[in-house]
Amino acid sequence: MINMIKGIIFDMVGPLLQKNPEYILDEVVETAENIKNKFPNDEEFINALKENEITKRYSLEEIAQKIVSKYCKIPEIWNTLLPKLKENYKLGIINNGTAITIPYFKKVNNFDEFFSTFINSSEINIEKPDSRIYLVALKQMNLKPEECVFIDDTIDNVLGAEKVGMKGVLFTDYQKLVIDLKSLNINV
Repeated sequence: MINMIKGIIFDMVGPLLQKNPEYILDEVVETAENIKNKFPNDEEFINALKENEITKRYSLEEIAQKIVSKYCKIPEIWNTLLPKLKENYKLGIINNGTAITIPYFKKVNNFDEFFSTFINSSEINIEKPDSRIYLVALKQMNLKPEECVFIDDTIDNVLGAEKVGMKGVLFTDYQKLVIDLKSLNINV
């Protein structure tokens, strides 16, 4: 059987980025992330940051940079897997998160080196596992659902991708991801 997979889409935090082992608990970051969970809409999120006793003393840029510093690349993914996948597949990212951090995440992690598509939920006001966010990514990548694999560390988001016809992979660690991709006849 000919492999029909032409694209692979990753969630950002989990499969690509992990909590930095050198991260020291930062009250501003933890507060901002808790606020973000309550307010998926960026406008409400930013207003809440400006009103919160802890975060209101910092600029949005300072808060964004602090959040980005909490995370780092997963070395095996970036040094081994992505270079191999880029040879044969279109690569994309779908992230549920605030738009204020994205320029800093992109700068620090150089996503453009591997990823042609980067969808951020707050920029289009649709979050995973809503079917529409996967369809937006597929359209940008010019792919059909059956031609794409979606990788996320949250089962509901994987199921959301499968609901639109994509192959879903639940990320737990690098070794399991490689096994799962090979089982889908992905060249890794």
